[in-house]
Amino acid sequence: MKNIRLFVSSFATAAALLLAASTHADGANAGFNQTKPLRIAVVSFKTCVEKSKIGQKEQAAFDAMKKQMETILEGKEKALTEVATKFNDIDYLDSLSPDAEAELKRQFRTLNQEFTQQQNQFYQTLSQTNMLVIQKLTEAVTKASEKVAKANNIDIVLNEDSTFYAVNTVDISQLIVNVLDEMFEKEAKTAPSTLDGNKEGKTISSPAGGAK
Repeated sequence: MKNIRLFVSSFATAAALLLAASTHADGANAGFNQTKPLRIAVVSFKTCVEKSKIGQKEQAAFDAMKKQMETILEGKEKALTEVATKFNDIDYLDSLSPDAEAELKRQFRTLNQEFTQQQNQFYQTLSQTNMLVIQKLTEAVTKASEKVAKANNIDIVLNEDSTFYAVNTVDISQLIVNVLDEMFEKEAKTAPSTLDGNKEGKTISSPAGGAK
């Protein structure tokens, strides 16, 4: 019986807390009065990257970075393949002294290790650089969206990828691109590309939950 009383007491306490929380929420909501319909617009991050000057600049610099890295790796891979081919040539191996064969094996191990390490390093660099570029472009699109929204009395600007459907009339991507280009022209002389100083690349991806 004692346990039953404790359960009832606990239940009553929980009910009182829920009632108090509900009353508090009602009081808080009473201060919010939405008197007009919201104006909502959507933006395609992909369009902003592909069509804006800042997006094109960052993409071009990234592609240059990737190309240089691929060229370096191709050179390493070619040297590694040449050594590996010698191992498949029985006549060539028979013509080598034990010391020369040992040196060939050492050369192959060294080249293989260098190639693997450099490949992993390049992939990591590309991944990190891609994140920096996406962060920079996301911040720029956010800033441009705020400017366009204030100028056009828009209450909410959504990333196109966070919506299941939207009519074309609410897409303001081109307006955002226009503002991005204005920002780019003002900052081009003083603000370097995120990738300046690293000439290499990859296709830029969308931010999480973001662009197509």
